[in-house]
Amino acid sequence: MSGERPALARPLAFPSTRPAGYEPLAREPLFDPRRHLALERPESVLSLADLGYAEEEIAACPSRLAITAPFRLLSEEGVACLQEVARALAPYATSNARIQRNVRGGAYRSRFLRDLCCSPEVTEWIAALCGAPLAPHTLPHQLGHLNYAPERLGENVDKWHVDTLRIDYVLFVTDPNALPGGEFEYFRGTRHELQALREAGLPFPPERIVAPPLPGAGHAVLQQGNMVVHRARGLRERGERITLVNGYVPLDLRYPDYLRYDQLVLADPAHVVTAEYERHVAWLAGERARLLIERSEFTDRRDLSAARLEAMAEELRRAAAEIRNAEQATMEHFGEG
Repeated sequence: MSGERPALARPLAFPSTRPAGYEPLAREPLFDPRRHLALERPESVLSLADLGYAEEEIAACPSRLAITAPFRLLSEEGVACLQEVARALAPYATSNARIQRNVRGGAYRSRFLRDLCCSPEVTEWIAALCGAPLAPHTLPHQLGHLNYAPERLGENVDKWHVDTLRIDYVLFVTDPNALPGGEFEYFRGTRHELQALREAGLPFPPERIVAPPLPGAGHAVLQQGNMVVHRARGLRERGERITLVNGYVPLDLRYPDYLRYDQLVLADPAHVVTAEYERHVAWLAGERARLLIERSEFTDRRDLSAARLEAMAEELRRAAAEIRNAEQATMEHFGEG
């Protein structure tokens, strides 16, 4: 997509109201970026090309980044505060076909979680690592998703999968080295390769599965989550394992939307995620319409004008169809490996 003059969407503010049933925590710390952040650059970064993606597919992505080495994000005080909040949110854990214990929508309940996930300091840091303008995700359920160790010992925290969002980081809320197991792993290859292996009934090649060494709590891995196949293994001893996944949307309007309502509604309450998704689609359509208005020019190219309007209408029709047909969907993943 090089050569095009980029136009950026304006970030969408967090909703001013919360859904029914999402009562705020009675007590929690206040987020202070000066005390709770300790941002450090990762020692290395893998690109999408390093994973084997073709240039044509990379060009449709907002960043060439695939996944980073672990880097520090929170200070020790920040870790302690986030652990307090994550433990307070644990009673609200639910499960789905991919994850046995998780809390989504915690940003509605916790001001600390919301302020951390929407922090301008962290957003700018993540955007710089990606080399792309970003904003905190427009769906609150994609902000500060918390994963907890399953109740059944040995069960994987999450199956092999790609994310329903483009850019996210996985933050270790608890020390990943405190207990055996629970490793975060990713496949050094493309999602197409792994899908082909699964369809052929072949095992995933162990030499291409990477478990990056993690220094401790407060460290994170940044990834282009819809392009990197990853999972979290089960614990081999009982104990506390908590991770946080925080998502971002690209602001460059040249890139197509990647959200999957049919997958989100299998993980989140339908009345909440439907409203969130409609709001997201309306925001994106409005920003594209604003761009068209601002760049309007006198022309007799009726075919071009019609094509622009048709493209906008098609995006809305696609989103509407996804909402109508979501009942036919099943949770997509690559299994246990």
